[in-house]
Amino acid sequence: MVLGGTFDRLHAGHKVLLSSALLRCTERVTVGVTGPQLLTRKTLSELILPVEERIAGVETFLQDSDPSVAATVVQIDDPFGPAITVPELQCIVASEETERGCVAINEKRQEAGLQELGVHLIGLVEADGRRQEEEEKVSSSTTRIRLLGSRLRPALRDWAPESGPYMVGLTGGSASGKSSVARRMEGLGWGRVDCDALGHQAYLPGAPAYEAIVAEWGQGVVAEDGTINRRALGGVVFSDPKARARLEGIVWPEISRLAEEKATALWKEGRKVVVLDAAVLLEAGWEEQCHEVWVCTVPREEAVRRIVERDGKTEEEAGNRLDSQLSNAARVARAQTVLCTLWEAEVTQRQVEVAVSRLQGELGIKS
Repeated sequence: MVLGGTFDRLHAGHKVLLSSALLRCTERVTVGVTGPQLLTRKTLSELILPVEERIAGVETFLQDSDPSVAATVVQIDDPFGPAITVPELQCIVASEETERGCVAINEKRQEAGLQELGVHLIGLVEADGRRQEEEEKVSSSTTRIRLLGSRLRPALRDWAPESGPYMVGLTGGSASGKSSVARRMEGLGWGRVDCDALGHQAYLPGAPAYEAIVAEWGQGVVAEDGTINRRALGGVVFSDPKARARLEGIVWPEISRLAEEKATALWKEGRKVVVLDAAVLLEAGWEEQCHEVWVCTVPREEAVRRIVERDGKTEEEAGNRLDSQLSNAARVARAQTVLCTLWEAEVTQRQVEVAVSRLQGELGIKS
């Protein structure tokens, strides 16, 4: 008996599939668990558990369900796995939607001179209480969607209300919808610090960063009106990693200082939670002044589409911009909470409301 799948956070559909396999074999069941390289196009792939955890979950379920059946659970890095290489296999169990894959497996077995597998198909399990962005069936994708706005990891540090605001660092890649999410949080009563705006402030004449930049790169980066010519400066530093690092070392600490001042002012106005809206939050190390990190994501292809439409870039230029940034996966790996702006505006709003209400409940803050 053989079957395969992602098996991310075992749900009712997985358990029906695995149980059906156990009922139809007496000696051994072989399960292929999809490796990460095959999952990049899955919905919210960044939230899929590591393959080792998914394998362990399948092994535990099989052992608990029927310890008399020997189970072999392996990672698969192609669409077929052991189903096309193990001669003694006799039957494959699959969901109805993957019937074509079963046909392809038997074609591969025929080519290899192996006996065709009997095919046993399982009907899909319908999802209860489905929302518009979720699948009609019980699925891992829906499970991951329902994680949006929830707490994935403990806070980075404790908070005392009298010490200052509870700081939520919000970040995300280009066209992720990060700033629109921050404004939604502001609309629900949180303070907002716009680090992009503070970045512009840091370059103004009289600011410490302004003086340091002129001292480092000279009058060639100063415009006729006395401000920093950021286009000229960018032409100097962004093709030189060392120069870029020097610029970041000048500007980022100043933005951090301004952000702390703004957050404190918002707290004194009565905003107990302040969101630090910062594209480079993690790169700059600003999560150190936050109690937790929240991340906005969209799939790469959607981000490319938005950049092309919004900024008039080519697809190649949009892709290069995204490649120069932290990946969604790298951000999500450090996030306490994840949000996704892929769907309609009301879906994003619901995620934000869920996340804001949850955190305020955890902190004992009344709406």
